[in-house]
Amino acid sequence: MYQPSNPRKELQDALQELQKHATNYVNLSRVQLALNALRQDAGEETVRVAILGLTNGSESGQTAKEVLRLLLADPLSPEQDWERELMSHDARQPLIVRVGADNEGDAKGNGEGTMTYARGGLLREMNVSSPGLNDRKLEILLTETNPLADSTEGAFQDFEETALVPTVDIPTSNTGRYTPVTTPVHKALIVTDGILGAASLANLHLLSGKGAITAAVNTPGYAPEDPSALPFATIDVMAAAQGLDALRQSVERGFEYEKLWFKSNMPSITTWLKSGVTTTGEGLTKDAVRESIASILLNTHAAIQQEEAHRLSSALSTQISSTTVPTLNAALAEWAEKSHAELQEQLDQAFRGRRWRKLNWWKLFWRVDDVGVLSSEMLSQRFLPGAERNVIFLAGKIEGSGVFGPDARSKTPYSSPTLASTAKPAEAATDSSRGLTPAKASLPGTKWPAHITFTRNYLQTETVPALQALAQSLVFQSAGFSTLTTSLGALMYLSTFGASESGAVAALGIVWSLRRLQKKWETARGYWQSEVREEGRKAVRAVEISVGEALDKAVRDGSGVSEDALLAEPRQARELVQKAEEALARLK
Repeated sequence: MYQPSNPRKELQDALQELQKHATNYVNLSRVQLALNALRQDAGEETVRVAILGLTNGSESGQTAKEVLRLLLADPLSPEQDWERELMSHDARQPLIVRVGADNEGDAKGNGEGTMTYARGGLLREMNVSSPGLNDRKLEILLTETNPLADSTEGAFQDFEETALVPTVDIPTSNTGRYTPVTTPVHKALIVTDGILGAASLANLHLLSGKGAITAAVNTPGYAPEDPSALPFATIDVMAAAQGLDALRQSVERGFEYEKLWFKSNMPSITTWLKSGVTTTGEGLTKDAVRESIASILLNTHAAIQQEEAHRLSSALSTQISSTTVPTLNAALAEWAEKSHAELQEQLDQAFRGRRWRKLNWWKLFWRVDDVGVLSSEMLSQRFLPGAERNVIFLAGKIEGSGVFGPDARSKTPYSSPTLASTAKPAEAATDSSRGLTPAKASLPGTKWPAHITFTRNYLQTETVPALQALAQSLVFQSAGFSTLTTSLGALMYLSTFGASESGAVAALGIVWSLRRLQKKWETARGYWQSEVREEGRKAVRAVEISVGEALDKAVRDGSGVSEDALLAEPRQARELVQKAEEALARLK
């Protein structure tokens, strides 16, 4: 019997597998937070937001408390007890604020705003009702931290992980000892004050997206001309508090409240707080949960890639990595594909260009001496210039990979160009029985395949002079035959024949000679075009064969490391990440 798939359950299982088998690549605290959310019904997940006051600012903790109060306060109600208790709270002590009308009193009869100890007395918490945020299952962590400090070895690797998993100190006994505990969140708001606080946030590009992590700087009286140019929001908590007090004193001062509230820029923080925690539809996962899981998988994928690179670099110090040669072969195949495309595109442009049109048959009489110059210029500028540069880069990449061993600088691993790649078809067929001898090295001492340069030189030194000579010969023959028939017509005119008969003979000779010139020159041009294309194709193929043989020889000569043994663990973790990504893509 067919059973419909459950992406939520599949994602939960995949994250549990990551938590179990990929502990070196995932942030276990964030994974546990994601699992807790997935165990809840879709759209009913509890979203945790951190409001972090920077410890490098003297007033940041107080400002963070004021921001939290302004976000949760009801402007149409008088000041609540929880507001006074919040403002008297020491921001250095972590506090969890649970938002919701159903949290006004718990089973023990605790009223709204009463601070209690949760989790066996480890964390202080407060239940608050906020009209704009009720029924959204929102939890807010208020604490002081400094995620901008330089991370030490063993700490979180980057700013995002540090901000979304703040570490709080929990008292463990009456002796004053504290134990650091990680408290993962879905979103984080960093609060600081003044110019120094703004300077500490200025270079954080992660904040510019205004996504899971954002920042607010309290700058009273300052309004930037272009707020979008800053990686943080500028707010004025004093103006917002004055507006709140004005409305609470009298509803008739609503205009004053609105003016001060928007002047403080607090609406931008409110919008950010509500985004992601609001259910977009029945049975749909909240965006904050979805984005948090996507961030976890992205960071895990990056950690796996970093570990793979580290293992490969370590292995390359003594031996050839099992994945290096396939990667280089893929780069070679990509180079060959791009080179064939470049050959076709560049030669099409060349043979449709102005230079080639200058060599039309009827222009040969005054362009015959330019055939060699124009043809050589076309070859220099259009015959695989990009492919020639890229193969040098590819050769350097191969040498840097270490496949040729520690003495790669003294080696020339690529075969020298041979006449087989540049010979004309007739010559190649004639010489195939006795074999072709290698040509002398075109660039002695180079460490990259020189087939393209060799082929271009061959075309310029062998085929272009032949084309030049043919053009001169055809022009001479055409001019000579035209002169001969014209002279014959003149003699006929001087004898017994009339002007019409004499002119017909001269015209016939001129037309025949021009027709012969046109036919033979266009045939020669077409043959030269096809020869250039074919030689270019053979040059690209020769480079591909030369590099491929060099890599194969390096593999045979080197001691390859077992790919399965080296990358088994990262690959298993990558498969789990892909499985989780597929389930996340199907999650409603």
